[in-house]
Amino acid sequence: MTATIPGTVRNMKGTGNVWWFFLLAIGFTWLFQLPLVLDSRGAVHFPTSLSRVALHISPLGPFFAAFLLTYLSDGRDGVTRLLKRGWNTGFGRIWWIPTLLLLPAMEGLAVSLATLLGGEPFPQLVFLARPESYATSFLGLLYLATFEEYGWRGYALDRLQRRWNALTSSLILAAFWGPWHLPQWFMGEALRSDVPFFGFWYGILMETILLTWLYNNTKASLLPVILFHALMNAQVFPTWDNPMSAWIFVLVWTLATVAAVVVWGPRELRRRTE
Repeated sequence: MTATIPGTVRNMKGTGNVWWFFLLAIGFTWLFQLPLVLDSRGAVHFPTSLSRVALHISPLGPFFAAFLLTYLSDGRDGVTRLLKRGWNTGFGRIWWIPTLLLLPAMEGLAVSLATLLGGEPFPQLVFLARPESYATSFLGLLYLATFEEYGWRGYALDRLQRRWNALTSSLILAAFWGPWHLPQWFMGEALRSDVPFFGFWYGILMETILLTWLYNNTKASLLPVILFHALMNAQVFPTWDNPMSAWIFVLVWTLATVAAVVVWGPRELRRRTE
């Protein structure tokens, strides 16, 4: 059953071809990351400067695919509408609470319980100990989240929800968003070597459902999901530094995701106000 999605999305022309989006988004990113994989394996050699350029360009796949397909289907007006959704604040103010505080609250709970149960000292918080370093890192992650979310939520989720309900759309989106990261496990000093890929993919699934919940309740604004995505990567509390806190966080994260589906409903993951 199709989800009833916010008017901003519902009034956009056409449905677009979401499958072309996935192909272009993944293809673009893998095209720039594959040489880095080959270089790290000794199959080819690229200058360091060229490798850095490829590493910085590769995350733009979802952004590139979203705007190319939007331009082809809706022209400049469609591109302008999509861009504007990145700073839309015309949603209920109460949704700033989960946008900015849900993740830190879950992380803080996980770290606190791990400290209590494991008997270890409470970890040092980077944003307090080195605020400038944390701010710089967060801005970089915000930059990456912005380019991703214009594609995953701004283009793909909209079109998936025109055919499937919110939960099913989230599952489909997660099925592609996870493998989009896959080359990072095959680079020299793998960027994701600290976590198994399928464990990471499970996290992507939980994050995708919560982002759909947030997106559908903020009138299809991209600003909340961009901030939530950046906070997920930035870690206000160092959840992954301790195995116990990592497992507790995954449990809390899972319970929060299940609660969102049960309370708001899998069909729309939001409550109607019309």
